[in-house]
Amino acid sequence: MINKTLRNAASKCQRADTAELSMINKTLRNAANAALSFLFPEVCINCGRVLVERDNCGKRTRELQICTSCLCKLPVRVENERWFPCLSEPYEEDPIPDFSVWALFHYEMPVTLLVKRLKFFSEIYCGQLLADLMGREFPKNTPVKWDAVVPVPLSEKRLRKRGYNQAEVLAKGISNHLRIPLCNNVIRKVRHTNQQSRYKEPEERRKNVEGAYAIEESWDITGWNILLVDDILTTGSTLHEAAKVLFENGAATVVGVVCATHRENIES
Repeated sequence: MINKTLRNAASKCQRADTAELSMINKTLRNAANAALSFLFPEVCINCGRVLVERDNCGKRTRELQICTSCLCKLPVRVENERWFPCLSEPYEEDPIPDFSVWALFHYEMPVTLLVKRLKFFSEIYCGQLLADLMGREFPKNTPVKWDAVVPVPLSEKRLRKRGYNQAEVLAKGISNHLRIPLCNNVIRKVRHTNQQSRYKEPEERRKNVEGAYAIEESWDITGWNILLVDDILTTGSTLHEAAKVLFENGAATVVGVVCATHRENIES
């Protein structure tokens, strides 16, 4: 009886000590986080102002690292101006003439700068912001059930140089938000190409990427409905070539998803 009482008392003391230690650890963590926030405050990735919740940002916009003012300045397209035929200059022999692309933003400041910072300056958090907004705004009431989010791949040479694929950064955020599996190696780039920005004419861009993509042999995408993700839509040659490979290998539906385009030839 005495032993049992002693054991119960010891157990209670142990639980009390554990609870006290847990509270101390929590207090220390909170103090450390407060000190870090003071020394290295979160700032808006666009304007650089310190983010202060309930002042210039909300909880969610703070997580996205953008202030409310800059969020309101993003050049978001109205809902009925987000769909485009992929190619700016269609051609008669096009095997996928109905392939369409969805774009959330006009390609204007500050989105142009955010995309360039993502693409050329390794500022991946810029892409995470854009991807989150794309995932939030992409239509939820589409008539198909999406099977995969697939980023347009880089060549091995460019991937080694850059260290990451900006289309994959966007695709990952969209995948997480829409809860659609990310399949980042369905397509591979089988040859290195010049950057599309070197070419102005659509025909030059089309020839630059012609035959540049192939399906990874381990994948069977027969009957799949796929969101094909890239950063921007210009002439549409890159997305078109990648989509063509997906259709040739059995995909049922492919829709392009990009952050922005300068085009205004709206598909009604």
